[in-house]
Amino acid sequence: MDKPFDVDYFKNNLRTSWLGSEFIYIDKVDSTNNWLKKLPSRDLVHGMVVLARHQTKGRGQYQRRWLASPGKNLTFTLGLCPPTGNRLTLLTVAVALAVCEALEEFTSQKALIKWPNDVVINGKKIAGILTECMFMGATPDRVLIGVGINIGERNFEVELSENAISLSDISGEPIVHEQLLSKILVRTEDLYMQWHKQNSELHNKINRKMIGYGDWVTLKVNGEILPGTFKFLGVNEKGELLTLNEELDVNTFTHEQVRIIENKK
Repeated sequence: MDKPFDVDYFKNNLRTSWLGSEFIYIDKVDSTNNWLKKLPSRDLVHGMVVLARHQTKGRGQYQRRWLASPGKNLTFTLGLCPPTGNRLTLLTVAVALAVCEALEEFTSQKALIKWPNDVVINGKKIAGILTECMFMGATPDRVLIGVGINIGERNFEVELSENAISLSDISGEPIVHEQLLSKILVRTEDLYMQWHKQNSELHNKINRKMIGYGDWVTLKVNGEILPGTFKFLGVNEKGELLTLNEELDVNTFTHEQVRIIENKK
C-alpha cells in the first residue's frame, strides 16, 4: 500500500534504548546512505535512522541499482559511530541476522543470509544491505548501513525477476511497516552491543543462518571460479570468511569479493 509511514505510531511502539531514537523520515530522496553522507558530523547522532518512502537511486553491492516503488518497501539507513573500524564485515552480517529474525516473525518461512549482504527466503532475495564508511584518519567518522527490504514490490528488474521475492508474497497477513522496522531495530541494537562487546558467540549465531555453512561449496573470487571445492566454515570473530580446501588447509578471506555457490546434491 502506497501510504506515508506513520512516524508517531512507530516512535510510540519502538522499544530500543538508543537505536532509532533520532529518527528522520523523508518522502523522497536519491539514497538514504547519500543523505547521511552529506550530514555534517556535528549533526550526526550515533544510532540515527533515516527512512525514505521513495528512494530513487538506491544501490546494492557493486553499484547495482536497488529498485523500490514508492511506499511499498522499507528503505532505510542506520547511522553509527563505532569506536573502531575493525570487524565491520561482522557488523554487516549481524544486521543481516537481525533482518532475518524480524522477517521470520511475519512468515513461517526461514530467512537465511547469503554472503556477504543478502537476505534470502525460499532461495530468493528479499533484502539487501550496503555498508559504507567515512573515516577521519584511522577512526571512522560514521558507518552507514543501508537496508532495503521487499515488502510489496512487484516491479523487479528483469534480471532479478526470477530471483527476488516480496514479504507480501509469502505472508498471509498484512505487513505493517512500522512494526517490522521496530522489530528490526530492536534486534539490531542487541546484536550491535554484542558486536561492540566482542561477544564470542556472535559469529556462531551468524553462521547458523549462513547459506552453505558446513557444506562443500564452489567459490567465486573477484568474478573468477576457483578450481576444486571448499568446505564453508562461516565467519570468525573478526568477520573473516573461512573455508577448508581439499588439502584440508584453511583459507581466510578478509574482503567481500567472495561468492559462495552451493553445489547441487
